[in-house]
Amino acid sequence: MLRTDQKLRAGIEAGIGMAQPAGWLWGLVPLALLWGAGNLVLGDAVQRDVARRAVAIATEAAGQAPGARAVTAQVTGRDVSISGEALSSDGASKAMAQLRAEFGVRRALGGLSQAVAKTPYGWAATRDGTSAVLSGFVPDEATARANVAAARTALPGLRIDDRQELAFGAPAGFAAMTQALLDKLSSLSIGKVALDDTRFCIEGKAGTPESFLALKAAAGQGDFKLVECNLEPPLLSPYRWSAEKSADGSIAVAGFYPSDETRRQIAAALRRSFPEPARIDDRTKPALGVPSAFMAKVTRAVADLARLRSGKAELNADAYALTGAGPLEFDSCQALRLLIAQTDGPDSVAQAAIECPPPPPPMPALPDIPPLSLSIDPPPAPVADGAAPVPAGSPAAIATKETSAPTAPSGQPLPSTQSAPAGQQAASASAGRDAASPPVAPPAPPPPSVALRWQAQKDDGGIVLSGLVRDEAARSALLEAARKAATSAAVEDRLTLEPNLRDTPEYGAATDFLLEVLGKLSRGSVAVDGVTAALAGSVADEDSWRGLEVLLGRRPLPGNLSGNLSLGSVGIRPYGLTIAADKSGASLSGYWPDAQARAAVLALLEASPLRGKVSDEARIVPGAPAGFGAAAQAAMTDLLRLDLGTIRLSEAGVEIQGLTCRDLIKSEIETSVASGLPAGISGRADIGLRQTGCVIDPPNTCQNDLDALTKRYSVLFGQGTAVVVLDPITERAVAEASGILKQCPAARVTVEGHANRDGERYGFDNLDLSNRRAQRVRDELVKRGIEAAQLVVKGYGAQRPLVGHDEPEAKVKNRRVQFTVEK
Repeated sequence: MLRTDQKLRAGIEAGIGMAQPAGWLWGLVPLALLWGAGNLVLGDAVQRDVARRAVAIATEAAGQAPGARAVTAQVTGRDVSISGEALSSDGASKAMAQLRAEFGVRRALGGLSQAVAKTPYGWAATRDGTSAVLSGFVPDEATARANVAAARTALPGLRIDDRQELAFGAPAGFAAMTQALLDKLSSLSIGKVALDDTRFCIEGKAGTPESFLALKAAAGQGDFKLVECNLEPPLLSPYRWSAEKSADGSIAVAGFYPSDETRRQIAAALRRSFPEPARIDDRTKPALGVPSAFMAKVTRAVADLARLRSGKAELNADAYALTGAGPLEFDSCQALRLLIAQTDGPDSVAQAAIECPPPPPPMPALPDIPPLSLSIDPPPAPVADGAAPVPAGSPAAIATKETSAPTAPSGQPLPSTQSAPAGQQAASASAGRDAASPPVAPPAPPPPSVALRWQAQKDDGGIVLSGLVRDEAARSALLEAARKAATSAAVEDRLTLEPNLRDTPEYGAATDFLLEVLGKLSRGSVAVDGVTAALAGSVADEDSWRGLEVLLGRRPLPGNLSGNLSLGSVGIRPYGLTIAADKSGASLSGYWPDAQARAAVLALLEASPLRGKVSDEARIVPGAPAGFGAAAQAAMTDLLRLDLGTIRLSEAGVEIQGLTCRDLIKSEIETSVASGLPAGISGRADIGLRQTGCVIDPPNTCQNDLDALTKRYSVLFGQGTAVVVLDPITERAVAEASGILKQCPAARVTVEGHANRDGERYGFDNLDLSNRRAQRVRDELVKRGIEAAQLVVKGYGAQRPLVGHDEPEAKVKNRRVQFTVEK
């Protein structure tokens, strides 16, 4: 019984245990974990599937846009949030409608926006000595990777920095064009290739002359067109140029030229000296590094070469050499040597090697011939029959000889010899000569005449006479005339006697005239080659110039001289022009080379605040050094930017002294004078910063603040070709400029655009580009609240660099926009 009760009690307790949750819930935990894991795995798969189907539906409906922001979907439960860009607004709406109708999608949130093409769609690749940077926009990752691979192939060993960004709007053929440009990048030693929509540009310095020509002739693909940019040939040293004349008259030209314009000038000089049908083979190539006065030296070399039968004229940096065969006539060849030496000065003898024929052999001396004595005796007088004959030589015989007339055989007297027939007299004389002396050889022909070669050279030490003179009397007269021309200086006689000088030119009249001309010169030379006269040198003042002008105007020239004697080979030395300017006005003294140069400089003054305050006492006198007028204009432009200053121009170059309140102006003018003057003219600037007279109180400190802004943001634009891009640095600079200008609301400000290279030489309009840069900054300032009437735009191209264009920092510092506050 007890056992039965115990079993019953145990069963009841077990039943009670089964009825308590704390006991059986522990069995549900594994079941719940299995259920949750299943839902999690299946839910993620479902969401991924929904997201995949949503992207596919939206992409198909909206259309793919290479470079546009990709379509993405985010799924929460059965809600789908979609984002990205579509080709059109219709496509975006259609995509959302289809997505809402898709099975399993409860709500479609977000939406697609219409893709906006980047304008301009720019891309560039830039290289220096160690690396290359790819920047700008590409339509997709595949194009970006292909560009990096092409850059590594074209520029092995250089580090490639990939800064390309995805963007919508790439023109057709974009990928192929970037590949072609990267291939051309290898032809630059430093520089850049760039795309700007459907325009492309190649700028920088070519590695070789051949590369430069190939890059200049580069052709686009499809709709892509080349725009002129600042592409430069390589810098070479030593700089060589030569022209060689063959015996057949053909000309071969080799070496380098600095620009297309210089090459055209050289071709014109060759055609003047070697007209058709001479064949000219021009093999010159473009290169920088041209020596000073290059064109003048080439012109002289061409003229010298034209005088040779064959030969070569060479320039090697600053050295000039002439070799070849001179004229066939000895005298003409020697005269050519003299003229070339006169043209180039005393050092030309070491530079010129002209082959001349040997001098003619001297005439043999004639043998002394004794005087011929003729004696003609009449026939003996007849003797009467039975008379004794008269002995010869007796007084009677002599008397008979002197008084008796000859008689004919018939005994009649003959007529006198004066009335005898000519033939009879000749026969009688011949008979007497034959009997008295042996036969005489005919006289030798006179020696040939010699062409005149003569020169008189004048310097500070006096006059040196050289060449030929007929006799001592002519020598004495010539020395006397030379002493008058030399005034108090010495006369050195190096003349050579030549009695067989030709009668033309008339020696005394010709040499007297040329010595009179020489007397007007402070230094120089006159010469005669045959009948051709030559002149070169300088005069000391305007009076001497005018006197020389009168002398050379005489026609015909004295002594039957020929030649184009003119003032073209004569200059006033010293030749100078001085211009001083400050706020009270400007004064000018010295010489103008011509009316055009005078008008150009005065026009600059009239357009400045000094209008009506100009005193011009300078006189127009030709004979200025080459480039003098252009240098005067450039220097005048710089002078007007100073608060006060002086220009001194001479054959030695340009010197500017002055003061300014602006350090930027100081840098610009020093750079302009050092590197911006015409070729062959040197310059020096001594510009100081004013310690007094500069405005220092607000709000007139705007100028100082704006100049400091320019220095902080020296690069205000990325390297551009035809479209101005407002880059982040420029954005910050414009924002700061607007803040400064708001402190000076009444100030009139010029927004100045500047470029980094003189691309105009190669056809690229840097002036227009700089103007559009300034205009873009002006527009941005107006958007930020600056009054439009307060701002004036002016583009200067590369006319006002802060540093020389060949300096390493030129690309940074010269590509800028700066501001000038009107005083």
